[in-house]
Amino acid sequence: MGRRSRADGDRTRERILEVALPLFAERGYAGASIRAIAKAAGCNVATLAYHFDDKDGLYLTVCQRLHEDLANDFPDVQLGADPRETVEGVIAQAWAFMWSHRLHLQLLIRNVLDEGQHRDVILDTWSELLIGKALVILRVLRPDRSDVEHRLFLLTLMHTMARMVVESPEQHARMLGVSVDEAPAHTLRWLQGLACRELGLGGSAGPGSTPGGQDPRGEAHGGPDGSLPSRARVRTGD
Repeated sequence: MGRRSRADGDRTRERILEVALPLFAERGYAGASIRAIAKAAGCNVATLAYHFDDKDGLYLTVCQRLHEDLANDFPDVQLGADPRETVEGVIAQAWAFMWSHRLHLQLLIRNVLDEGQHRDVILDTWSELLIGKALVILRVLRPDRSDVEHRLFLLTLMHTMARMVVESPEQHARMLGVSVDEAPAHTLRWLQGLACRELGLGGSAGPGSTPGGQDPRGEAHGGPDGSLPSRARVRTGD
């Protein structure tokens, strides 16, 4: 009986998180009421409070999910034999990750636009850790630059990618003058080339190919298990 109760509780907690994400992303922290979230999850406010204490606890747990996934998907990266291939692989991974976390990105963008009260928590707890991992590589590739310059490069790249991912695919394709199916691949190639040029590694792969073993939406198609081809894999620390 106890195991069933715990399992039911876990399912309820997951259901609350699943419905809270799109509501926070669409309405922002202030606009998504705790009652609306509880109703969408099919539970009462008391049940929600049992699992997350309050609205702040729920919101931060939703944000934490994104950063936990980031930490798991982007462990410490080591430069391979060809630094350009390493950088292209990381950009391809980041592109695929953002596509699979579009609602999380919308939530974080709303948090910035709404001058959300949790900005410092998000920055101090998660963002700084991920930036620190990237700085290790950037300091090796461009030792002539300061950490401020490295951070500006990271922020520019991340915000550009996030903006392109959360935008309507139809609108993005229209602005590029290509079809909806073609737009993601064109964008990924451009982002990879931008990063490589900025890091002094030359351009990306030529027209007609999709570096990093990605399909137009950034999904890996290297093997039957979805793994990246050896060319695009990045070496990670133990």
